[in-house]
Amino acid sequence: MKEVDMDSIGADESVGRLVSPAVAMVSPTATLRDAVEAMAADRLGLLVVTDVKGPIGVISERDIVLAVADDLDLEEERVRDHCVTDIVSVDETTSVREAARTMAAAEIRHIGVSRDGSLFGVISVRDVLRVLTAA
Repeated sequence: MKEVDMDSIGADESVGRLVSPAVAMVSPTATLRDAVEAMAADRLGLLVVTDVKGPIGVISERDIVLAVADDLDLEEERVRDHCVTDIVSVDETTSVREAARTMAAAEIRHIGVSRDGSLFGVISVRDVLRVLTAA
């Protein structure tokens, strides 16, 4: 992943400057155990669920915790059955400040970033906070 100098980005600049070109993905047929291992390996809180047509959803730590709380078998349960298919996203030209408002309103910690209507990246609340607290 590219390192972004948060001090060089202001709250009113576009979220497109925060997006890394590498998006962590997982197959909808992967097990929840596979998703957990991918998140842990890269210290991530969210994976984009993709099939041959592209992104179809996201799976987050929260989704996995709910499965664990329901005492589901992570070796058997599939990502497709636990992912969120209504991806909350903003256009890459959206300001960091506005993206933060959207995240707060939706009560989410990750938000998709789209270009020309297609998801091309994800930013986290951590990314947003780094920018907002550097100001």
